[in-house]
Amino acid sequence: MQAAVRYNNVAITLHWIVGVLVLVLAGLGWYMVDIPRGTEERSYFYNLHKSIGLTTGIIVLIRFWWRTKHPPPPLPASMPGWQGTASKISHALLYMCLILMPIAGFTASQFTKWGVTYFGLFKIPPMASPSKVLYDFFQGVHVNTSYVLMVVLIVHIAAAVYHLLFVKDGVFQRMLPGR
Repeated sequence: MQAAVRYNNVAITLHWIVGVLVLVLAGLGWYMVDIPRGTEERSYFYNLHKSIGLTTGIIVLIRFWWRTKHPPPPLPASMPGWQGTASKISHALLYMCLILMPIAGFTASQFTKWGVTYFGLFKIPPMASPSKVLYDFFQGVHVNTSYVLMVVLIVHIAAAVYHLLFVKDGVFQRMLPGR
């Protein structure tokens, strides 16, 4: 592949960091909801999820900023127009979910009595009074956005594998680390 059709190394690095963190967050999210309330284990995993989520949100914002300054390489000329449109829509949905989820999760935490203990290093106390109504609303946004994100991620990964195994047009390799 020519370097001109690949993403730059910063974009590739941020992509894979976010990808791994999202998978970790999804696993933690599904695991921690079954931990009994009022236990140290639940508190530990919720704060770990919140800490990784905040970190991921910051990295996503950096990635989004980077992408606005460094547009992605052009898609192959052989790609049908509908696939290019689908790619743009799915990437927009990915960014919307990856920005909305940590904002909604963090905001939900602001309407509890706990706030966020960031990796055990410091506490971000609630900036508002506890409110079950507001917590439930923002937590609902967080959870429902996670479902949308999982669907869009499955489509994203399936499309990448499709390009790798069937189309063989180099689209998959554009985001691989290395040369």
